[in-house]
Amino acid sequence: MKHTFLSIAITTLLITACDKKQGVQPQHKDIVDAVFASGKAVTVNQYKVTANSEGFLTASMVAEGDSVKVGQPLFRIQNNVQQTQVGNALENLKYAQTKMSDNAPQIQQLEEQISQAEIKKQTDSINLNRYQNLIATNAVSKADYDNVSLVYKNDISTIRVLHKQLADLKQTLANNAINAKAQYEIQQQNNGFYTVVSQAYGMVLNVYKKNGDYVKKGETIADMGNGKVIARLQVAEDDINRIQLNQLVLLSLNTDKDHVYKASVSKIYPSFDATSQSFIVEATFTEHPKVLKDGTQLQANFIITEKKNVLVIPAGYLSDGDSVTLQEGHKKQAIKTGIKTLEWVEVTDGLSGKEIIELPKK
Repeated sequence: MKHTFLSIAITTLLITACDKKQGVQPQHKDIVDAVFASGKAVTVNQYKVTANSEGFLTASMVAEGDSVKVGQPLFRIQNNVQQTQVGNALENLKYAQTKMSDNAPQIQQLEEQISQAEIKKQTDSINLNRYQNLIATNAVSKADYDNVSLVYKNDISTIRVLHKQLADLKQTLANNAINAKAQYEIQQQNNGFYTVVSQAYGMVLNVYKKNGDYVKKGETIADMGNGKVIARLQVAEDDINRIQLNQLVLLSLNTDKDHVYKASVSKIYPSFDATSQSFIVEATFTEHPKVLKDGTQLQANFIITEKKNVLVIPAGYLSDGDSVTLQEGHKKQAIKTGIKTLEWVEVTDGLSGKEIIELPKK
């Protein structure tokens, strides 16, 4: 029996004068048809804080109940190896930047070669002009002139090649510096993975690790949440089709059993939850408790139907097949039933209310 009896106001109480062992008489009562479910209070927007790296937890900057802001550091994981990698990347960056400076050895060496080639070119240019004057008077042979001219042309070609080598060297060294900077930034970013920060405003709900615990990459360290607290309820398969949006729900908290709070169905999950073997339904409080903590266990009654002053019999007096045993003659009497609860069964036809019925034989 999935339904529970919520409240009954007796309008006419007709208890038989006979001994209880002999039987009871049907009664008129107010009765409520409801679906029972259990569940817990949860914060609407919840997310898990997970580790982006692995290592020993060395610092916890927050605890359960703390409010946090976006980007606030929460936990720190040991990162000795990563710190070394950051240091190495920084040294590589400094080295690459030094290599591309104007006074770097490789650059100075090429610039010196270019300077010497320019001097040689200037000397060979003077020599070529002298040979041009001499060949005009046939003072030198054509072969000697050609050799001098070839030397001068080689000077020009050598200078061109050296300038190209210098430009290529500077570009290579600049690229090396850019790559070294990128690697340094990557290592800095990786280093940041060892400090877990908050991704949203909210409150720390649960912390699962303490300082000194080993944390694996992707492992949950804490639960975070923000927003209002609602009821998340587990409804049996037999009852889920009786639940509708905006339906009235009466909630009883395990921490406040003396009060019943009203709520309204705000979400019905379409898929069966294999873990709880039930359908999940959320209800939003319309009467909010003064104190409501995430994870509080609670019970719920989804109100289906309410009827006033109807004929009922105790649930234990109903036999299989919807019949009762009349005290007079111990005869079976078929009846039609309406609302059924753990305590009472509504009788819609088959009894006038004057009969005395007895418990069915087992």
